Amino acid sequence: MSSSIFHEYDIRGHYPGEVNETIFYNLGKAYYEAFKPKKIAIGRDSRLSGETLFLYLASALQNKKVKIIDLGCVSTPFCLWYSQKYKVDTLMITASHNPKDDNGLKLFSAKNGIVDKQNGLGKLETKFKNINTSEARVEHKIDSKKHSPIGEYVDFIINKMPSVKSKIKVAIDLSSGSAGQEFVLALEKLKIDFATLNEAPNGKFPAHSPNPLLPESQKGIKILLRQSKFGFGVVIDGDGDRVLFLDELGEVVDPSYVFSLFIENYLPYKKTKAIVKNIAIARVVDETAKKKGMQLGVVPVGRTKMQATMKKIKAEMGAEKSGHYFFKDLYYGDNAIAAVVAMVFVLNKKKKPLSKLLEPYKNYIIIPEINIPFEGRIDKIIGTIKDKYKNENISEIDGLSVENSMWRFNLRRSNTESVWRLNLEGKNREEINKLKEEIENILKS
Repeated sequence: MSSSIFHEYDIRGHYPGEVNETIFYNLGKAYYEAFKPKKIAIGRDSRLSGETLFLYLASALQNKKVKIIDLGCVSTPFCLWYSQKYKVDTLMITASHNPKDDNGLKLFSAKNGIVDKQNGLGKLETKFKNINTSEARVEHKIDSKKHSPIGEYVDFIINKMPSVKSKIKVAIDLSSGSAGQEFVLALEKLKIDFATLNEAPNGKFPAHSPNPLLPESQKGIKILLRQSKFGFGVVIDGDGDRVLFLDELGEVVDPSYVFSLFIENYLPYKKTKAIVKNIAIARVVDETAKKKGMQLGVVPVGRTKMQATMKKIKAEMGAEKSGHYFFKDLYYGDNAIAAVVAMVFVLNKKKKPLSKLLEPYKNYIIIPEINIPFEGRIDKIIGTIKDKYKNENISEIDGLSVENSMWRFNLRRSNTESVWRLNLEGKNREEINKLKEEIENILKS
């Protein structure tokens, strides 16, 4: 009954060692003690452990007379929408992009939307630590109401997006995750031409990992893009909230470039005055926002931090380096379907290949995020790096950011994995490679 599975904005761990039926049964008990819900909705992604974890979580809540709404296999953005549309606390059983044998829980409240340690998850963790634990048991059939209004959810997204009458064809790898049905219905309703890979949910993730950022997860979509004429391609993660874009040539597009493109060509449609980025997004976004006269908010990594700042400065959109795109009109949530529709809108408007549209933003070289196993004392490592680059501009909004006129890097600890995440950018590849080597040597020593 370790609380190490509690992270900044979700619960996540390896199944069955860190998360299992006993853990989820007691999470259900703790959730009731923390929030005293009268009813609760529960969805899950395609992982093989999702169904049994649902049964034990639901059983513990049902024993407390809580009415259970079974959402079935759905995406994380669907669960956020459901919590706000139907005014009911909603749980999503998922480990997002983590390996297939992991699982966990994301929380959405009817009042606050996205939940993290500051607005509810911390309270749940405290109750979890202090409850009288018991062995998991399902004493009787789960008396749940099945409700999965996918069509209503898709219509909600479509009604918030611009018209996208277009002949652009989209290649989509759905990674055997939980968002396939939602994507297909949305694109069919919009009359967008598309082709899919790995559309059906499959918790074994037979084609590749549910993490779009891994090179092996990109092989299939690159082959498809080369076989036929597409406007662009995307890879969606396991729970349907993250999207990786590729141009028509099969080249991966950094989210900083995507967001810059949206700032100039999608957000004017919304008459946008403010946007938000997380600290890892490159400063090409800063320059593009300044050019368009938009206020820019900068936040640490995390869904709730993004949501709070977007609300505060009335931002229309936000983006994270990991491929999450947040929309004010969608309850400030990250939504892969909306991001894809926005890209179709831009290409339809500009009538140029995506690779050509991105060229103006590539003044800066952006290195794909580097993950380095976490070891050593945080204070000592950060102190050593600060001392080495003491003559540069330093920020500690999230981890450590160091920059000068030629380059910039951000180093932070992951909230979901035991790794350092390193993002580098600059005007000279030789300097960036030297910088990368210096930082990696410090981390490894």
